[in-house]
Amino acid sequence: MNNKIKKLWLVIPLIVVILALAGCQGTATQDQSAQQTMQAAVNQTLTAQPTNTVVPTATTTSTPAPTPTTAPVNIQVGPTNFPDNVDPLTGLTVSDPTIMNRRPVMIKVANYPRSGRPHAGLSQADIVFDYYVGEGGNRFMALYYRQDSTKVGPIRSGRLIDRYLVSEYQGILGLEYAYAPVYAKILDMLGYARVISGGPNTCPAICSDGPYTVISNFADTAEMTKLYDTRAGATDVNTKPNLDGMAFNTTPPANGVPGTEFTMQFSRANLGNWRYDTTTKKYLHWTEDEDAAGNVTLVPLTDRNTGLQLAFSNVIVVYANYETLNGDDTLHEVTISGATGRAILFRDGQMYDGIWKNTNVTMPIQFFTKDNQPLELQPGNTWISITGLNSLLTEDQPGIWRVVFGKP
Repeated sequence: MNNKIKKLWLVIPLIVVILALAGCQGTATQDQSAQQTMQAAVNQTLTAQPTNTVVPTATTTSTPAPTPTTAPVNIQVGPTNFPDNVDPLTGLTVSDPTIMNRRPVMIKVANYPRSGRPHAGLSQADIVFDYYVGEGGNRFMALYYRQDSTKVGPIRSGRLIDRYLVSEYQGILGLEYAYAPVYAKILDMLGYARVISGGPNTCPAICSDGPYTVISNFADTAEMTKLYDTRAGATDVNTKPNLDGMAFNTTPPANGVPGTEFTMQFSRANLGNWRYDTTTKKYLHWTEDEDAAGNVTLVPLTDRNTGLQLAFSNVIVVYANYETLNGDDTLHEVTISGATGRAILFRDGQMYDGIWKNTNVTMPIQFFTKDNQPLELQPGNTWISITGLNSLLTEDQPGIWRVVFGKP
């Protein structure tokens, strides 16, 4: 039996006696005094602690507060009606939208000789175009719109395809001259003001980095814009071009198949390899290296400005017709304007088979699903390899794809 209850039973007779005495006195004051005396006796008994009672110590359990989670923000913009602070070529917001009140700056970048690697500034480009130039080689065209790079290159000469790409994105072109008939056609389409060929009078827009060689010239994209402004006059500066056409969505499209790795093979020893990284949700770029014995290996391709490996949100293969115009396979007309063809998109570790279209020489290339809906890209930068119509697509292993270049 509980100790307090036992003591209460001992107190009850005492209470009875007290009440009896109070009743004998018969006054209200005496009744009140007796009740107070009784209550005091009960309270004292119930609150008394026995000397041999062990009082257990309460154990406190600490429950960590739940970590607040923020739901990922879905971005879906394009192909038209882009907000003023969103770059229509990446789907990303721009801290200073006024930077887009200009033409995109597009720079020709050499991939060969290999001694010109690592390239400078490719990681800051919105889009990099990658295409065949003959004899197993390729070159890049890097486009800068939402941000600038102080060093892009090494710069090389132009090709016929450049006039169409620069026209479609309403850009200005930085290059190291070109074969005279090619250069004349570039100037004819774009005009003198939009074509800046490196030379002694173009620095700081295009400068030689040391002794003049085929891999010594580099561009500063902000200075390119300034030099263009002095050429173009007031009617064509600080004007935002209409670059509608691309669509972006952080949620991947449906109906993709695994595409965790992709290799663009322009020749036996010319390989561009992309591997999807789940941490950054980008494709990391690898390129070939070749030893004296002709053994080809893949090494990370970095940006010499940052020392970091190139990483792109989207990798796209565009199939286009290559018409060879000379016997040594160094001059081509590529049908990339006013045309349509097959496109393959790699994003989020998935591969999508789609369509590219260009119906206007002054508007960007657009991408569609096979049922003619916008093929939405992951917001971010895009690498576009332009391959020939007879190029062979194979799946070497599950999710690992390869395109081997083939003309026309």
